[in-house]
Amino acid sequence: MVNTSQLKHPHTFTSNHIINSLQQTSYILTIASLTGCMVHFLFIFLFIYLNQTILAWLNILSVLAWLSTLWFNRVKRHEISVLIMNTEVLIHAIAATSLLGIDAGFQYYLWPMTLLLMVVPCLKITWSAILAFINIAIFATLCLFFHDGLDSLNAYYPPLLIFNLMGASLPFITTAAVSRYAYSNQYLSMVKLAERDELTQLFNRRFGLEALNYYIDYLKNNHVPFCISLVDVDYFKRVNDQLGHSKGDEILVKIANYLSKSMRETDISSRWGGEEFLFIFPNVELCQIQQRIETICQDMPNNISVENWDQTISCSFGLIQVKQGETAEEALKRVDSSLYQAKKNGRYQVVSDH
Repeated sequence: MVNTSQLKHPHTFTSNHIINSLQQTSYILTIASLTGCMVHFLFIFLFIYLNQTILAWLNILSVLAWLSTLWFNRVKRHEISVLIMNTEVLIHAIAATSLLGIDAGFQYYLWPMTLLLMVVPCLKITWSAILAFINIAIFATLCLFFHDGLDSLNAYYPPLLIFNLMGASLPFITTAAVSRYAYSNQYLSMVKLAERDELTQLFNRRFGLEALNYYIDYLKNNHVPFCISLVDVDYFKRVNDQLGHSKGDEILVKIANYLSKSMRETDISSRWGGEEFLFIFPNVELCQIQQRIETICQDMPNNISVENWDQTISCSFGLIQVKQGETAEEALKRVDSSLYQAKKNGRYQVVSDH
């Protein structure tokens, strides 16, 4: 998530990532607002029962304050919403603790508010930290100077303390859980963006190179064979020139889907760049996989077609088994040579060093 105060743009376009961050912030704050409304509504009747008229009236105002935060959440003024929440919690904690003492436990609501300030990025981090520090300082002050309670409420203090501890724990846990869920989703999205090619949804070149280096090290240490194939779309420039780049992208997506679905679950499919793809076949020797790759190559035109294009869509394949002690650069150079030979021989074929 990002600071909503930094999401203002001079133009009307807003990216999906920013929209998702705003939605997550609104979701967390809406839960906090609804929780605050319900808790303070219950407090009205609690304080009436305890004959604490001032606190009962104060909680009527508190309910109105929390209701206003729902509106500010709706119009995406999250910074105002959080400031109202924090102000209300501070006032309520000070008033209730000063009148009833710390044994009633109302000071504990400062902790979930502090967590909310720090994990939900509505304010700049400096202001969030300052307000969080103020909350903790007031919590410490209340604990130091307001030990004395009301003798008439001695019998009610134990259940009050338990109620307030539970009441303060629920928003604390909820805020932490929702924030963790949002963080996990965003982390997975970032990982996907970092590892996947946006068009074909195959792994990207960076991931493919990392995987290649991993299996080269694995071959070196464990002597487990593996093969790689570099694939190039035949006459792809013709498609772009005659049909346009959008149709070219459509063909790349269809080829990527066909090739990746034809591979084993353990194989790694990556877009190497432009109309080239790199495939890694772990735990297999060249003689065991060559026939399958040739079948995939030959069957491609029967599985891929594009509207307004009556020519054959095919690929050329370079295929090698990586040698013991070979570097990634050397392996890529060899497989590229095999691919070049396939194209030189007339394309639509597999050339290996077997």
